[in-house]
Amino acid sequence: MIDTQDALAASKVLMQELHGDTSRWDENMAAAEAMLRRALLQSPQDIATLTGLGAVLCDQGKHQEAVALLDLAVKLGSGDSHTHYNLGVALLGHAQPATARAAFKKAQRYPASALTWQACFDPQAQ
Repeated sequence: MIDTQDALAASKVLMQELHGDTSRWDENMAAAEAMLRRALLQSPQDIATLTGLGAVLCDQGKHQEAVALLDLAVKLGSGDSHTHYNLGVALLGHAQPATARAAFKKAQRYPASALTWQACFDPQAQ
């Protein structure tokens, strides 16, 4: 059994390791996704876990699945700016720019949780 906060902390470290060095991209992404999926099985409505897994899925280009998870986190009442920002990234990747802009704007209204992180996003690439 994996604690959701432990899974989030370990996944966040794996994602941070990729900043500036993507040599372990596949390995770190797979490990983070697996940990967060296990944590989500135990706590399927945990907003932070939904947000973290959504970020990992966005970074892997799995935007449709990320939208579903992040939308659930929003419906559960997420007050984490990372949830809304990551939803914007996922929506852009899923070719929904107007809805994505609304999510990015909403993200500015909330503080960022220390448990979660932003999905990678290059506005110049869009």
